[in-house]
Amino acid sequence: MKEKPLAIVITLTGGLIACICCIIRHSGLLKTLIAVLVSLIVFMIIGLIAHKVFATIKAEVEAKEKEEKRIEEEKRKAELEEEERLRAEQEKAENGEEDSSEEDPDDWSNSGSSKDVNGEEF
Repeated sequence: MKEKPLAIVITLTGGLIACICCIIRHSGLLKTLIAVLVSLIVFMIIGLIAHKVFATIKAEVEAKEKEEKRIEEEKRKAELEEEERLRAEQEKAENGEEDSSEEDPDDWSNSGSSKDVNGEEF
């Protein structure tokens, strides 16, 4: 009942309109019952179609909002990771630590044999 109030409201409104029209026209009992039955069936179908359309639109909107929320969350995580990385680099710089991956140009232990242009060793 919670999920289909639109279809029910449309059906009952159609039935009410059919009843009022039959009373105004002074229709007989059989004609009134047939008119109300037909109008209830037609308006019930219209209500179900309207309900499905609104449910589809609502699902699409919720999916879009969920995707936007996920994207915002990913951006927020990326920003936090970037801030953490920058903070770690700042702490290293403040503590005087440097990358050990840089080679010291004065380090002769890694150099091989020295050869001049002709290929002779010194």
